[in-house]
Amino acid sequence: QIWSLRGELVSRSDGAPSERLAVADGFSERTIGDERWRVYTVHNRVAGVQVMVGDRLAMREGLVGSIITSLAAPTLVGLAALGLLIWWSVGRGLRPVRQLADTLGARRVEDLSPLTTLGGVEELRPMLEALNGLIDRLAAARRRQAEFTAAAAHELRTPLAGLRVQAQVAVNATEPETRARALQHILGSVDRTTALVSRLLEMARADEAVEQALMRRWVPLAELLHTDITGCRVPVEISQAATALELHVDPDRVSALFGNLLANACAHARTLVRIDIDQTGSSPILTIDDDGPGVPQADLPKLGRRFYRGPDAQPGGSGLGLSIVETTARAHGLAVTYGRSPLGGLRVTLTFVSPDTIRAKPKSKADNP
Repeated sequence: QIWSLRGELVSRSDGAPSERLAVADGFSERTIGDERWRVYTVHNRVAGVQVMVGDRLAMREGLVGSIITSLAAPTLVGLAALGLLIWWSVGRGLRPVRQLADTLGARRVEDLSPLTTLGGVEELRPMLEALNGLIDRLAAARRRQAEFTAAAAHELRTPLAGLRVQAQVAVNATEPETRARALQHILGSVDRTTALVSRLLEMARADEAVEQALMRRWVPLAELLHTDITGCRVPVEISQAATALELHVDPDRVSALFGNLLANACAHARTLVRIDIDQTGSSPILTIDDDGPGVPQADLPKLGRRFYRGPDAQPGGSGLGLSIVETTARAHGLAVTYGRSPLGGLRVTLTFVSPDTIRAKPKSKADNP
């Protein structure tokens, strides 16, 4: 519709009503007769007219409905086809994962061989490598468990057999002196067996520490050594440079490490044990020396083997102390070597491969002038 500013109808299209469609400018809606109109109105003061453009809402809604109806069927068919395509693609992509899951599910418990099937999908390689790493760790844990069980059975067989023999002697003895002597042997065997079991448990904990996260914190070296130094039967010299250091370690496990080293040194030393540190190289080196008889050069490579006891080993030993030391040292990134000490006995060397494991002890306020 075109209306003059005086309110006269100038012109209208064939489908437009004769009644004025709208009064205000802009968008509006109006019902004329039984029909509802959507109208846009604009003034043109230069031409002196008001132009109104509108359409029936029923026609618009019918058009929208017909469009929806015409698109519904193709859309539903397309969605169904897309769903099938996605299902097929996801199934095809996950087929190697299902094959890997089936392979793992069909494996026997004792089969810890590495997985090799990739199904031609390189994206599975990181997961396969992670699974193989886990399998390797499980295999190593199982080997350690089997070794521990076999070693425990082997080492306990002899003292238990001795206990049985002495118990039979005590039961069958007719003289009090014979019975008392057999009972004393039984007590000694019980003490040795108890010490052996304690060592075996300590070895098992050291093996377990290789796989578990260590509870590391900075601990002064002197604090780790204090208890074992005071319990030594000979004087223990620790250099001032060593007392000025602290280690980033699991204190419980490293205390056991130093306890085994000092127990071994104190047991064989004649008059002196010495602890020193050398920081001149790229890796700090801690040495523990004793002035005992030492170990023959040919036997040095055997030190650290489980249950190895040298020809001059003292009675009651288990041959596990240095093995526990090496296992704990590896868990902390330390290297253990053995050699001839300048004092004449054995020298045990701990090399701190990682420089982040050792540092100078921070000065306290009391140390400042």
